[in-house]
Amino acid sequence: MAGHAKLLLYIVVVDESGASFRYTRSLLHSTLQLMGCKPRHAFEISRRVFDVVRGDPAEMEMLMAMSGSQGGRGVQRYELPDAATSPRQFQFELYKRRTTVLIPRDLFLHLVCQALALYKYLAPNQRNHLTLACRIRERKESVTVLLCGTSGCGKSTLSTLLGSRLGITTVVSTDSIRHMMRSFVDEKENPLLWASTYHAGECLDPVAVSEAKARRKAKKRSGVSSNSGMDYEGSGDKVEGKPIGKKQMAIEGYKAQSEMVIDSLDRLITAWEDRKESVVVEGVHLSLNFVMGLMKKHPSIIPFMIYISNEGKHTERFAVRAKYMTLDPAKNNSQGEQHKR
Repeated sequence: MAGHAKLLLYIVVVDESGASFRYTRSLLHSTLQLMGCKPRHAFEISRRVFDVVRGDPAEMEMLMAMSGSQGGRGVQRYELPDAATSPRQFQFELYKRRTTVLIPRDLFLHLVCQALALYKYLAPNQRNHLTLACRIRERKESVTVLLCGTSGCGKSTLSTLLGSRLGITTVVSTDSIRHMMRSFVDEKENPLLWASTYHAGECLDPVAVSEAKARRKAKKRSGVSSNSGMDYEGSGDKVEGKPIGKKQMAIEGYKAQSEMVIDSLDRLITAWEDRKESVVVEGVHLSLNFVMGLMKKHPSIIPFMIYISNEGKHTERFAVRAKYMTLDPAKNNSQGEQHKR
């Protein structure tokens, strides 16, 4: 076995196919947190793995045999490239040789699982969990976390904390997606998109909404599905619905605006999955029906519903968000809309 680096900064994990990925202590620490380790334990485990790799060669030979590493390859030194380089590049390559070692994937997984066991992480599928966490960190797989819930329940705060804990650098709000969409359309052309979620219903025609709801009910009563090809709107029969109140209009406006935002989010998730980029998405537009539709198209999605069970505590949170720090509905837009409902 090749000699070990006295100053070990990088562990290059080599697959059987020859592909490799470079881990630092901080990156391994982040990977361990992604699979569920506590931050303190992840720090100590990553340090132990690097210490073992840098340690006694005889111990590494024994660990290599225990791990069943293919081809008899253990820890290897980084080799300098054969091509002639500039003196500056040569010094950099020499530095990499002194601070980098290469180990096979099986041995790396065995070392980490062995360190995890010392801290009582003994799940039945521990190695599979570690492998999946490594694939996500190496951008061979991706995960899309959706945080759903109403206003004021802590989605934005939780998304930031979750992104930091899991090492996911992309955290997106559906409000930011809506703001991006506004850049491509004038307010006069699409007032619904420019309206606040609370006031989106004011941009809809109550008569049209009432007739549309009546048509949907008529389809259900007659047993006609939405994919049957029969068009009630073009049938020539006028369907009249009951007048809709402000509360129901607010709900219909929210649904209409959410549908527009979800269409753009759908395309964004497709792009993120193609790039193997993990993200956390939060926002009030992530209603249950829309999320279920997204899950059918995107296997990377993991949804969570965030809520505050104590209604009084939830109401008090709106006071913190308000300009005047008050529960008075006249001065607090969020609280006022909730009071109307």
